Amino acid sequence: MAELQDDEDIGPSELDRTFIFEDEGHTLGSLITYVLESFPETDFCAYSIRHPSENKMYLRLKVKEGNTVEDVFKHGIQELNKMLNHVKKTFKKSISAYEENTSTA
Repeated sequence: MAELQDDEDIGPSELDRTFIFEDEGHTLGSLITYVLESFPETDFCAYSIRHPSENKMYLRLKVKEGNTVEDVFKHGIQELNKMLNHVKKTFKKSISAYEENTSTA
């Protein structure tokens, strides 16, 4: 689950937010950061896990003027979902091909 947190120093902003993910780690942090950094709308994106005993991943996203953090973040999640669906489909095809080859041998 993710919660939204505004920068405490500058207050609410449509251009700069920190998302906090419970029970997530480097796998999701690295993937979503990679996707978000590829967008021209993104000004800055990084994640951190502040301490190993804290079960939270913090994702900081800053976007360029004319965009909103929520829109860019949603687009990033949609693109990541497409990528993961492609990986899943490719993996299933490979498993099927392997099973066909081993059953005929």
